[in-house]
Amino acid sequence: MESMRTYIFAGGGTGGHLFPGIAVAQELQQRHPQDRVLFVGSEKELEQSILVRDRIEHRSLPVQSLAVLKRRPLHFALQNWRAWKSARRLIHSEQPDAVIGLGGYASAPVVWAAAHVGIPVVLLEQNVIPGRTNRWLSRSAAKVCVSFPEASGLFPAATRVVVTGNPLRLEIAALHQRSAAKNSRPESPQELLVLGGSQGADLLNDAVVTAALALKSELQHWRIVHQSGPRQAKTLRQTYESLSLHAHVEPFFPEMAERYQAASLVISRAGATTIAELTCCGLPTVLIPYPHAADDHQRANAESIRDRGAAVIVEHSPNPAETAQQLVDQLRSLLTDSDRRQTMSAAAFQLAQPNAAAAVADEILALVRSRN
Repeated sequence: MESMRTYIFAGGGTGGHLFPGIAVAQELQQRHPQDRVLFVGSEKELEQSILVRDRIEHRSLPVQSLAVLKRRPLHFALQNWRAWKSARRLIHSEQPDAVIGLGGYASAPVVWAAAHVGIPVVLLEQNVIPGRTNRWLSRSAAKVCVSFPEASGLFPAATRVVVTGNPLRLEIAALHQRSAAKNSRPESPQELLVLGGSQGADLLNDAVVTAALALKSELQHWRIVHQSGPRQAKTLRQTYESLSLHAHVEPFFPEMAERYQAASLVISRAGATTIAELTCCGLPTVLIPYPHAADDHQRANAESIRDRGAAVIVEHSPNPAETAQQLVDQLRSLLTDSDRRQTMSAAAFQLAQPNAAAAVADEILALVRSRN
């Protein structure tokens, strides 16, 4: 009988970084229930609430992003120095069999501390354009598991890169097998799912409600389900009510599987984890990439699946009215043309990688076993 292993998952801050890690942790524990997983990340409330909901052991570090450096350089230096010291103590006390870096600044202290003492590191890179933290840490990693093939050539030459796809939580991956059942659902009411990300997206929200006003007649037989973020939920509810549209607005939907299963069309940012989930569910999508994402990586993510026929792109214009008009133009066709939606759905389904978590787990276990 194999002894218990410990895996530390480093990083967090957003659902886009956390959910792939949760998926891999689920896969590892499904294979070896005695093994322990520990998530170590930031002090953000969203991160902690997600992990508490999934009953995952979590520790936070006072790590600060580069955005804090610009505003409060002394605070940035002090807190990150504390985070690095805490990470070194944690690695020494836990002696993990492997550390899995989830990307983003919150992963850096633990990944660096593990690599410094020879503990194997596997990095997960979700985006077409790798994040700066992962590019830097890749020199210390035994393997980097990427979601998009295009990312493979964007790491230092000696990096061992494996294309695995973006790991999906068990309840999302399971929807891949059920996607064909969408064709048997009643045509009315159809559901339009609007996703601004776990923190919300005010510009996206504004464009959607402006488009809803212009497309009020086309939306009469649709139900709008809108993840708004915390700032605009009340205002959006009131706006939809004033338009007499059937809408359900919440700041955040913790149970995304049921939302995906009900959806017929999606409007979304172009975060890599969301894209992986949408393609797994075969959902036709209007992508509105966040224009200020690092290295414009959301645009690259969006273009990758648009070029394969699974999505259309609406660009953010400096003039919000122009963004809204682009959205109107795309939605007018998609809301009324079920054949076009079905064609996009089939293309999305072809891009799905529902077994990505298993592929990453295989890489981790092979690495750990090679050291024993």
